[in-house]
Amino acid sequence: MKIINKTKPIFALYLLLLALSTTAFSDIFQPSHSCSKPYKPYQFNNQYEVDSFNDDVNSYKQCINDFVEEQNSAARNHAEAAEQVIDDWNNYVNYELN
Repeated sequence: MKIINKTKPIFALYLLLLALSTTAFSDIFQPSHSCSKPYKPYQFNNQYEVDSFNDDVNSYKQCINDFVEEQNSAARNHAEAAEQVIDDWNNYVNYELN
């Protein structure tokens, strides 16, 4: 009489549900930047106002660039984590179950 091991399919189902639940709720709150957009006045009255506005534009651009880099870095980290867990699973299946 052969005993069927039911733990493997249940474990696989558990991992699938866990993966789906974390991906479904991982990005409920989308991050947004906190950069302040400078408003261009209708008319500049002197060179100081022009220079000040240009400095504000450069600061806004840098803030946006920093935010984009931070998000890209987080995306790379998430992709690497996903690849690692896939490798862990594949190694487990290939070397422990077979």
